Amino acid sequence: MQLTIRLAEVFLDTPGGVLSIHQISKRLGIPYGTAYNRIHEMEELGCVQIVPQGKAKLCALNPANPMTANLLGLGASQTTHRFLTSSSLLAPLTAKLRGLIEARLGERLHAALLLNFDAFQAAAPALTAGEGSDLPTATAAATGEWTSPTPEEGAEPLALDLFLVMTEEGAVDPQLELGIHSIFPPHLHPRVTTMTVSDATLLGMLREKENEAGLAAYHMLRRALLLQGFERFFTLILKAFPPRLL
Repeated sequence: MQLTIRLAEVFLDTPGGVLSIHQISKRLGIPYGTAYNRIHEMEELGCVQIVPQGKAKLCALNPANPMTANLLGLGASQTTHRFLTSSSLLAPLTAKLRGLIEARLGERLHAALLLNFDAFQAAAPALTAGEGSDLPTATAAATGEWTSPTPEEGAEPLALDLFLVMTEEGAVDPQLELGIHSIFPPHLHPRVTTMTVSDATLLGMLREKENEAGLAAYHMLRRALLLQGFERFFTLILKAFPPRLL
């Protein structure tokens, strides 16, 4: 299953989303025979399309099959689970953030992403800077009574870019924003952005061709940590970037 997930993901990291089996074999560092057999298994499931072109076989994900988004969503959920159960001091805070978003937004939420995940992970040492400092308790996080050390003088606070993809128009609940801010210490400043799912908004942004803006937005989303809406998010991605096999 893990190899199947990796095979699906490699298409998302390829401009145009089309690869030959030989290219797949090289990119994943697996024998050609293994790539060949697994790709054909995925074709039988309807997750991959294969079109012969000369001696090569061009392959792409099949966006019309719901199993394709489910497979990609499973891979993303595994990545999120690994982080939330890791030893990172930011893991329990992120788990609390996810629970709060789910409780407050429910079915109105299409997907939730932490965009600057790499910078977020790099901020973990700041929670234990100085001797004897510990991660605050859940109670302290809820009340904002942080005991973690103050950042070094002159250090810029880190803005945590939380991107909420909503199923309907509407302003962010002020109580939700207050709750999100209460989870993190002062030097980790959450910045919440919302966007409604429609052809005129997120899909339009992803399909923007001028200066490859849509591709840039796509790569930004791909680097994010997906907190909620795994299958729904990849259904949207596959709709925005359908592969083109000749």
